Amino acid sequence: MRSVTLAALAAGISFAGAADAAVNLITNGSFETGDFTGWTYAGVTPSGFPAVIISYDTPAAYPIGAFGEAVPPDDSASASPDAVGDRAAYFVADGATESLSQTVHLTAGLYTIGFSVYVPQNGFNNAGNATFTGTIAGVNLANFTVDGSTPGVWVHFAGVANIASEGDYLSTFTFASAQGAAGDFVVDRAYIVAGNAVPEPSAWALMILGFGGVGGALRARRNLLAAA
Repeated sequence: MRSVTLAALAAGISFAGAADAAVNLITNGSFETGDFTGWTYAGVTPSGFPAVIISYDTPAAYPIGAFGEAVPPDDSASASPDAVGDRAAYFVADGATESLSQTVHLTAGLYTIGFSVYVPQNGFNNAGNATFTGTIAGVNLANFTVDGSTPGVWVHFAGVANIASEGDYLSTFTFASAQGAAGDFVVDRAYIVAGNAVPEPSAWALMILGFGGVGGALRARRNLLAAA
């Protein structure tokens, strides 16, 4: 009976997250509204081409697509509860400084956070560089340049926000590019989900005990059958 109890308890820990449907606390985190609903845009784009929402898998020109490059849907190992959808945010202006930000009210506790970023090949080929910074719930998850990245690949940035006190917490994507033809970024599936998706060490220990108990029970049953 002890083995079965431990096994059941371990199973309860391992599947507790699946039982409760995760809710994205970021509004329009996948930009499926087709605009920046829920977000605050700020920017200076002297050459034009401010940030827009583009469609996946289209060779269309700006502002519908990424200047002719068909960006594939996000295929990264994202923990976002949002479906991939059909759209994403696109930063492309030259000599620009732009940002998208959103404030979410959070109570004390742990939150799983993240987003995905894609660097188009056509922007990577441009002579000018660009920098991207991504912060979710006040936690900086990414700060890199186009020149220092791998183009044509979705990259997922994730972490855990340990919120000590209830309050409003800011999530911001910032884009800064050089003059002339510069690099660009596509951003999608930003999320804040209550709870820590990574089990604590004590939970892992309990699960291991449970799995060991199941193994012992199965071996005992096989021995009884063999004796019979």
